[in-house]
Amino acid sequence: MIHEELTLQAIEARRTSQKVVHRVTFGVSALYGLSRHSILMPVGDDQAIESGQMCVTIDPEALPSHNLGVADFEQNKLVVTYGIQAVFPGLYTLVTEGQHDPSLLHPVRATATDECTMTSDLSGWRALGCLEFLPGSLWSGTEGG
Repeated sequence: MIHEELTLQAIEARRTSQKVVHRVTFGVSALYGLSRHSILMPVGDDQAIESGQMCVTIDPEALPSHNLGVADFEQNKLVVTYGIQAVFPGLYTLVTEGQHDPSLLHPVRATATDECTMTSDLSGWRALGCLEFLPGSLWSGTEGG
């Protein structure tokens, strides 16, 4: 390996050189979403409930590896992973009717990963998302349909 001599000129050349950055890492500090419609959600093998309007927020107890994103401008790709909590009135109704354990009222915790393709002018993106329920959450271990 050849080492260049450390001079004031060499230091200044490094400081002023153009660096092209193709990837940027960023943190996600806030997330809030509401659904427009109710969906049918499975509760066990033979029962389902109407969710009612769902609310999704960022999970304050998410792992440090969550709530991060990477934008790759050379590839026009964006990948964001974040921890979420979801609450909805369907579970409240289920519990207050005495059919299930009150612990179901704890927020449903999950990890969401969005893989996005950015538009060529970087003004937007198209996302393909994946939701993984955390162990201990109501739907952990379930399989999508």
